[in-house]
Amino acid sequence: MNGEPIAKRARHWWRRVEVWLLAGLFVISGVTIGYQLAMYNAHRLMQAELAGIRAAYDEALGRKDRKLEKLVETTSEAAKTAATAAETASQAVDKSAASSSGSN
Repeated sequence: MNGEPIAKRARHWWRRVEVWLLAGLFVISGVTIGYQLAMYNAHRLMQAELAGIRAAYDEALGRKDRKLEKLVETTSEAAKTAATAAETASQAVDKSAASSSGSN
């Protein structure tokens, strides 16, 4: 076919195949490296976002704990006041009962 020996044509086509295989390998390598870099970057962004979420959660938990402590203090004070009022009422009833039984 054109007077070229078969070996020369075969070498020519084999070199074309080699070039295309290397080009394909480079493209696949580039895509793989790009994908890995994108995943690494996404992982870093998610870690930063997760750290922010954890900080906000810890802050909210701290506020909740402070509110609960304040509620416990208020409840304790109310219980003390109620106990004092009950004691005063009991003494008043005892006085009233003593004065009414003394007058009978």
